[in-house]
Amino acid sequence: MRGLELDLAAGRLARVACTTAADGDFAVDRPGPDLDERRGRVVELPWTWLHQVHGADVVVVDAPGAGAGTAADAAVTDVVGAALAVQTADCAPIALVGERGAIAAVHAGWRGLAAGVVERAVDRLRQLDGGAVRAAVGPCIHPECYEFGAAELDLLAARYGDRVRATTADGAPALDLPAAVLAALDGADVEVVAGPGHCTACGTPPMFSHRARRDTARQALVVWMEAR
Repeated sequence: MRGLELDLAAGRLARVACTTAADGDFAVDRPGPDLDERRGRVVELPWTWLHQVHGADVVVVDAPGAGAGTAADAAVTDVVGAALAVQTADCAPIALVGERGAIAAVHAGWRGLAAGVVERAVDRLRQLDGGAVRAAVGPCIHPECYEFGAAELDLLAARYGDRVRATTADGAPALDLPAAVLAALDGADVEVVAGPGHCTACGTPPMFSHRARRDTARQALVVWMEAR
């Protein structure tokens, strides 16, 4: 489990954790005591998890655990003790941290990127925070493993530039998902302080991958704030 700490103003500390396959399945469609126990090993706080729909909706969390189960692909809060989580198995998980004391968790696949989920989450975070924003990007699929359709690639290239175009290990057209995420963050004036890490399909440590192995299990990125 990868961890990151970021100092904030007003006596706050932001923490980010990314699980791997070794930490178990965090898919939200199989709730129960096993999932609760796995969550508790990451952080023993109420989790706001989402029914992710590959869109751009953002839920504002006003209390620990509030908004859990909302159909959205990002959550933001300025509440200490609220753990915000997204689940992935190739899409990019992103933690956003505002310097004055607000955080967000974002699930960014290609559809969400095309819909503007990163930019919308940054906007909502800035409404709560008003300061500079930093980002940590967790592991996602990389272009060598991500063959991609020409029409969809053109759509993302029109939004984020030709840096998103790549080729697979076999020479087929591919989407560079890390490059697309970094382009979205750069366009939103967000500093990337960690990530995007290794490929979920072929990297180590092993991760769940829907594209490579049709995994139904999911890893989680979780971000929360503590008082120092």
